[in-house]
Amino acid sequence: MEELCSKIKVGDRCEVEPGAKRGTVKFVGRAEALGRGFWVGVQYDEPLGKHDGMVKGIRFFECPQGHGAIVRPEKVKVGDYPERDPFEEEEI
Repeated sequence: MEELCSKIKVGDRCEVEPGAKRGTVKFVGRAEALGRGFWVGVQYDEPLGKHDGMVKGIRFFECPQGHGAIVRPEKVKVGDYPERDPFEEEEI
């Protein structure tokens, strides 16, 4: 798990499963208040999250309300994931 986290950096673009939700990594580390092990905080591009970076009264990062999520590292893929254009037509 720690090795996986070493490849995820704050500022990285990412995609979170399930749902292929795209965003930016805002936090990587331990968060004992959430459970043992490592966690990744993500600011989603769209309001697909549950909070603004504060969970259980602890501020892990800042983002607009409803855009934040904290997930396990195995759910996060970092790479070239540009923001989706909501007006772009999908191919048929």
